[in-house]
This record gives sequence, structure tokens and C-alpha cells, in this order.
Amino acid sequence: MDLTQMNILIVEDDEAHASAIKRTLSKAGVISGVRIVSSLQEFHAQVAQTPPDVAIMDLNLPDGRAVEALTSPAVDGPFPILLMTSYGNEQVAVEAIKGGALDYVVKSPEAFSSIATTLERAMREWRLLQDKKHVEKQLQESQAQVVQQEKMAAIGLLAAGVAHEINNPIGFITSNLNTLVKYTDKLIQLIEFQDRIIEKCSDEDDRSALADMKQQIRIEYLVSDLRELLAESLDGSRRVSKIVQDLQTFSRADTSEALPSDLKETIMRTINMVRNEIKYVAELELRLEDLPPVVCQPQQIGQVIMNLLMNAAHSIEGKGLITLAASQIGDSVEIRITDNGHGISAENIEKIFQPFFTTKEAGRGTGLGLAISRDIVRKHGGELLVESSTSSGTTFTVRLPVDLANAPTLSKET
Repeated sequence: MDLTQMNILIVEDDEAHASAIKRTLSKAGVISGVRIVSSLQEFHAQVAQTPPDVAIMDLNLPDGRAVEALTSPAVDGPFPILLMTSYGNEQVAVEAIKGGALDYVVKSPEAFSSIATTLERAMREWRLLQDKKHVEKQLQESQAQVVQQEKMAAIGLLAAGVAHEINNPIGFITSNLNTLVKYTDKLIQLIEFQDRIIEKCSDEDDRSALADMKQQIRIEYLVSDLRELLAESLDGSRRVSKIVQDLQTFSRADTSEALPSDLKETIMRTINMVRNEIKYVAELELRLEDLPPVVCQPQQIGQVIMNLLMNAAHSIEGKGLITLAASQIGDSVEIRITDNGHGISAENIEKIFQPFFTTKEAGRGTGLGLAISRDIVRKHGGELLVESSTSSGTTFTVRLPVDLANAPTLSKET
């Protein structure tokens, strides 16, 4: 650890002690990187202005104890703090270490003369600790993604089972409705034929009684409404069949091989899956140009589009607008999803792709959707970009290469 390149902050109200520490650091080659303050207030001011690489602090200062600085919101480097005191005991040492101090040193001539060595050793431990935390964080993120992928696989199996169970009854419902339409037309033809016969063969009283009965039961409205009801029921059954088909396609296990795929079909299939979530909060406007076949895994790209559409819907309060546009730009295809929701603040825009980070209320988001989406897009050799303003809404852009020439690792990583 090269101390000469470090920015060191000494917090010590005893000038002699501060000078002794600075002299030792100067002998070790630290000349311009040392600052000295004598209180917690000055410490916080220095940290706010320029956070140090390490702080050496006296435990007891005129305006408080240094332990308080360990948990202060102002100390958000993070940077290590080395505590020193003239009157040390085991209890104080334990308190300091538990508070987050990197090390604890009892003041003495020997401690002052070896402060550079102590600092080098402590900084090595600090680096090791930071590396460990980084590895643990990566492991946690990887585990979270594995859990999410397993959850999606389980949902896929469940969806496939449900779709299969729905497919049979909706099949005979649709068939029966089609037959009912034919029967209804024949019955209406029979009624109309009987009307003509009655008109010719019956007397005035019978025709008048029949006319009264038709008026009483509103026969013309019944015939018209019956046809409309059957048409709506058939349309509904076809939509259910389409949703079932999309569920089966969406839940189908991904193969390790990416194939040329119709992204417009993938987009429309995904929209059918989430339409019910969107229609109550926003109008969905589509601007889909002709697209070339894109070498990809369509189920995974569908998952990305689904995540982005759901996020767009959740960002809207009241009734809004979501626009989904797709076009070819050079050797890439771009899918842009824009909403006029509340947008993402500047302080959060850099955090949204971090696992577990979410601005949604508890129970509405896991904070994994965007992290997994970006990972999927990257494995396809593409980019997931975001532009947002709290005054105008958000645009996510999925940019994918038409072929895998720029993404040769896809089949290996998925």
C-alpha cells in the first residue's frame, strides 16, 4: 500500500500528537496528502468537501466522540477510520471495532513512530475487506438472478399446465358457439318463414295477436341482440384461445440455440400477455415497422419487453399513454417503450439496473426485473438504454444486432 499517494485526514485536538503523527507520515514519504483538523465539526466539513482515503481520529474530541462519526450519514465514502486514544482498554477497543473502526491504537511514542506501518497494515486489511464485500455482493446478485430464473421457470411450468387445462374446455366452448350461431340463423329463418305463412293464411285477429306478442317480447331487439351476444362470445373465446396459445409459447423452455425470429410476433404475443395490466391505466400505441428476422431467443426477449411494459404501466397515475415502437437502424433493431409516467429522478437513474433496487412500493416490485433484462440483452450482444425525466416520462430502448456476429457468447452463457 503506497501511502504517498493517499489523502490522509488527521482529527486530533492535541497539537503535539497531531504533529508527531504528521512527522512520522512525512518520513514515510507522505508530504502533501495530510490534512489536520481538531473537531468533529471540522471533520464533517472536510469529508463533505473532499472525502479522504483514510482518517486517523482521536477517540475523544472537544465536540464529541469519534465513535459517533463511524455511523454518521456524512461519512459515506466509504473510507476507513483508525481510532487512537490515550486511555485505552478492552471495552473501548470492542466499542470502536463494533462501531466500524478499521483499527484501534493506544497513543504512545512507539505508536506514533510506527503509525505509517500500522496504517499500511490496516489499509491492506481494508482492501481485503472491500474485495470480500465486492465478491459477496456479486455472489448475492448471481444468486438473486438464479432464484429469479428458477421462479420464471416454475411460473412457466405452471402456465403451461394451466394453459393445457384451459385449452380443452375453451375448445369445445368455441365449437359450441359456432354451432349455436348456425342454429340461431336457421331458427330465425324459420321464424321469418312462419311469419310469411301466418300473414297469408291467418285472419285479422290472429295476425293482431301475433303482432302484439312480438311487440311484447321485443322480437326484433331479441334477434339483433342475440346475434351480437353470440358474436361477442365468439370473439371472447378466440381471445382466450390466443392468450392460451401465447402462454404455451411463452412458457416453452428456451433452447440453448438462438434462431432467426420474428420480433413483431414476439412483441404482439407479449402484449397479449400484459394487455389486461395496461388497459386500465394507459392507451397502448404501436408503431411497428417491417423488421428483418433477428437471431435471438424470443422467449427471453419477450420477458424483457414484458418487464419494460409492466414498469411503464406502474409508473403511470390515472390514465396515460405508452408507445411501443420498433424499427431497423443499420445492422440493429431497436425497440423503444415510452411512457408519460412520473419518470425516474436523476439520483436514481444510475441505480435502476442494480439488483434489488426499486422505487415501487413494497410488494409491487422485486428490484430484479431491469437487472435481469439488461443481462438478457447484453447476452444477445445488445444494449438496454434509458432516458427519463420526472416531468415527461421515461423511454427504454432495447437495441439488438440482427445477427449474432457481435454476440458470439449467447449460446454459451444462456
